Amino acid sequence: MREIDLTARSDESTRELLAPAVRALKDGSLVILPTTTYYALSADATNPDAVRRVFSAKKRKPSKPLVVLVDSLGMMKQFVSEIPAAVKDLEWRLGSKGLSYVLRASDRLPTEVTAGTGTVAVRVERNEVVLEVLSQLAVPIVAPSANIEGADPPRRVDEAIAPLRDWIEIAVRWHPATATAASTIVDLTGDEFSIIREGTVPAADVGKVLGR
Repeated sequence: MREIDLTARSDESTRELLAPAVRALKDGSLVILPTTTYYALSADATNPDAVRRVFSAKKRKPSKPLVVLVDSLGMMKQFVSEIPAAVKDLEWRLGSKGLSYVLRASDRLPTEVTAGTGTVAVRVERNEVVLEVLSQLAVPIVAPSANIEGADPPRRVDEAIAPLRDWIEIAVRWHPATATAASTIVDLTGDEFSIIREGTVPAADVGKVLGR
């Protein structure tokens, strides 16, 4: 297991420092990354074998779908059947606070990600480290919290490494997470929205934006 410390002084650019993490993801390995909420166990979302390793590492039931991170609505568009207008409204008003959207998945995502539901929870990530990784990788990543299922999500990279060391290729050290909750998940596959998980964004705020 290799660690990339982005908090240390270095003559290399962030892009150069993260290149090994991107190569590891391309090779199907698992990488711990910081996100706008907690440290995450990430893998190439288009690689079924890598996604299965995420489930095994976390001891997570395959019937529980994974959240997918993208760097923009443009990347999101490639992996969902359509982007409802509500997504653009919510992204503009509340996206920076942490919103994931359940949408109809395209066939570019393996069933391991969607757990056979035909839908996917996708979030436009704001963390600068993840954005650089996604820019180089050019495909989404799955990014559940880097912990064994049922344990507290990690705010520091050392907390993430400890239970997953035998599964990961690289861990990226960044600042401790300041989030107090996971992202809010909004289901937009029906005629009316529903809140699957209330987290960083109150359900009432979502309702206000959507006029409901």
